[in-house]
Amino acid sequence: MFADRMREDRALDAARPGIIDEWLSGWRDSRMLRVLAEAGSKLFAPGKSLYFRLGQGKYLALTGVRYCRVTCAKGVVWVTASGDGRDRVLTPGQSLTLGNAGKVVISGRGESSEVKVRWD
Repeated sequence: MFADRMREDRALDAARPGIIDEWLSGWRDSRMLRVLAEAGSKLFAPGKSLYFRLGQGKYLALTGVRYCRVTCAKGVVWVTASGDGRDRVLTPGQSLTLGNAGKVVISGRGESSEVKVRWD
């Protein structure tokens, strides 16, 4: 019994990171989060837009969506926004303006659908 306890202690000590390891991992994680937040703020800033090609059954999920316009460029796309209560089907040339939707799922219908998402 005593030998098992010593073996457990050695295993736990080996698995436990040291103070420097914890500090480095915390610094790395916070730096990575800061870089990702900066990149996201530049990408999803007003006036920026993204263009996607979605095939049959493929979808695009966006979270934290605020004031964006979804425009169908080609094919047919299906747009579902949280808090909206209904789904929208857009054909080429049609667009949908979303206020404070939170989460939006855009899926392609047909062989190749193209959609543009622009933040206003």
